[in-house]
Amino acid sequence: MSSQIRCVVVGYGSAFQWGHRHTEWVEQTDGLLLYGICDTDADARSRAQQNFGERVKIFSELDEVLNDDAVDLVILVTPHDTHAPLAIKALNAGKHVLTEKVMCVNTDEADAMIQAARKSGRMLSVFHNRRWDSDFLTVKKVVESGMLGDIFLVESAVSVREKPSGWRAVKRHGGGQLYDWGAHLFDQAVQLIGTDPVTVFADIQRRVWEVDVDTFAKVLVRFENGCVFEADFGTVQWISKPRWGVFGEKGTLVKEGFDPDEKARVRTSINGVTADLQIESVPGDWSAVYRNVSEHLNEGADLIVKPENVRKSIAIIEAAFRSAEAGESVSIEKS
Repeated sequence: MSSQIRCVVVGYGSAFQWGHRHTEWVEQTDGLLLYGICDTDADARSRAQQNFGERVKIFSELDEVLNDDAVDLVILVTPHDTHAPLAIKALNAGKHVLTEKVMCVNTDEADAMIQAARKSGRMLSVFHNRRWDSDFLTVKKVVESGMLGDIFLVESAVSVREKPSGWRAVKRHGGGQLYDWGAHLFDQAVQLIGTDPVTVFADIQRRVWEVDVDTFAKVLVRFENGCVFEADFGTVQWISKPRWGVFGEKGTLVKEGFDPDEKARVRTSINGVTADLQIESVPGDWSAVYRNVSEHLNEGADLIVKPENVRKSIAIIEAAFRSAEAGESVSIEKS
């Protein structure tokens, strides 16, 4: 690649130091250049300056970034409720945007972001790194092989016992498991099942921890092809459920956890004989997100994580809140 896309990471001092990880992915990707880091917090800016010296520009406000004509791509690593307004502002300023998940907090915001990207002619994508998780890639490979037959039920769970902290424990910032892990699980479901979600039933609870966000949720999503996706996630479970259970007419898969060294178990029929198989895990690769963004912007490659597709998972989250409040199944309207 002869050209380099000049990138600014906005939110260096965010929870779990994800901002720093994004700077590493940028620097490891051909065709991308870490041009700057932006954070409103002085301590975060100081850490960035210590880590990168004079190699990058340090910005204190997004407006400074957007007024710099050298900036090509803005990477948002900020609280969930800020993604839509900041992304729209950056797109309107003529910048490409990659935002951390969750893309936004409702479909109205998603539609406004998509419209801003179309109007500006700039790229909008979402850092859905867990499309490249080892466990998901392994499940996807088995499903696509056909050895399970037609899939009618997919169970997916992520459960820990840990008190939510920081802005992730604040509802108005889009905190809670339904946004934090729901964004990943529902996005994976959309990719795996391959048709649109049509109805959602959800039970959302707040237990154990003194926080104002959900700490447990069970969500059932029915897709157009009749497949049901059952998601469980929370921060109050003492023992985790299996990460995956995939049930098809010809076989079943179980994957216990995220560990890439752990094999998936499959029971199926081969030539009329029941067979128990151990499936090697496919290696994961989170850096694939940035490689694709670079290839898209530099070479015109197809963008893998399209905002129109991500909108489907936002619609599921939005419907889950409506369902829990109403105590009944609700429909999802197509965009």
